[in-house]
Amino acid sequence: MNAARALTVLSVAVLMSVSALAQTSSTPQSAQRARPDTAASKDRSTPTPVLPAALQSVFQKTRPASLELLACQNVVCAEPDGIGSGVLISADGSVLTAYHVVYDSKLLVAVTLDKKRYPVTVVGFDEAHDLALLKINIQNAPFVPLAAQPPKVGQPALAIGNAGGNFLLPKSGQLLGLDTGSERADFPSGTLKMSAPLMPGDSGGPILNSEGQLIGITSYISVEGSMQQPNITSYAVPVSQGSSLLSDLKSGVKREAPVVGVDASGLPDGTLPASVLQDLGLGSTVGFLFTGVVAGGPADKAGLHPLTPTAFDKNRVPTHATADVITAVDGQRVQNYIEFLNAVRGHQVGERVTLTVIRNGNSTPLKIPVTLAPRTILLSSQSR
Repeated sequence: MNAARALTVLSVAVLMSVSALAQTSSTPQSAQRARPDTAASKDRSTPTPVLPAALQSVFQKTRPASLELLACQNVVCAEPDGIGSGVLISADGSVLTAYHVVYDSKLLVAVTLDKKRYPVTVVGFDEAHDLALLKINIQNAPFVPLAAQPPKVGQPALAIGNAGGNFLLPKSGQLLGLDTGSERADFPSGTLKMSAPLMPGDSGGPILNSEGQLIGITSYISVEGSMQQPNITSYAVPVSQGSSLLSDLKSGVKREAPVVGVDASGLPDGTLPASVLQDLGLGSTVGFLFTGVVAGGPADKAGLHPLTPTAFDKNRVPTHATADVITAVDGQRVQNYIEFLNAVRGHQVGERVTLTVIRNGNSTPLKIPVTLAPRTILLSSQSR
């Protein structure tokens, strides 16, 4: 993971990925994936949390199949960039984790319960579903079977992960919803919603039912309330036997999501003041505001202007601003980030999209190409 991946952890009332890699640096109010925490040096003697009786035996049975994933800059890996989680799903070393745990890693090392380390190879991934299939060179490994039947709301759920520098510890909760929607378009479809209080470091870890079967992979958390008393809801990518997505990953499919190079992090909460709407020439028109552009990306080259406050009140709420506002993609009306992202993701890399942009009260069409985000995709790793 490079320094550009610093994102908000525990941002109030915002949805974020539990990027298994909890990180010490953060940016305010971002809905993007949280970066890992370099917590490997912390004391690992934390007592195992008390679990419901029905899940205690599940934890003991499945913990040996759970993994710690270390993101490293080099083979020595004295101080990992981040710590994530994963789970073995076959005796010959197939591993499932979250895509965002893997995508920006130069080296990735898997650590088993007996503290042995294994180099990791990426077999396949799907960015939009936040799922990746890895391989480690191990034989007769303990593994978790995939659930044959879909879970039900109200059922207990067990998560195993490495949050806060702890090593393969459990957290429990109940399933609150199936096929949960989200305000973010990169939220996996069919998402499981849980009450388990997961945190960065747990990303990519297994979600298990009371039979010890794998029903999901930890992906996101939503935090509401205060920093002192957060109300945490967790989300997982669903997995099960017969999954067409898993079949694709096993065949080596690597799907990245197309982008145009705009950033929506750090948008002000709530409705913008009337003075700002007047500055932007919106009137009653609603569109997608963005806060930054990727240097050298399509949006940057097209001259798109992000939201830039020019004056603030005493509470640092913007009272005046300049910005381009995107109101349509190829004539398809968009009113927020999820609609914009869904419209862009309907295109293939290399295609051109026409953005309808309101600038200074005037509507202007801009045609720009769809591309891939700059990043490092891990192809293989070496053990340290």
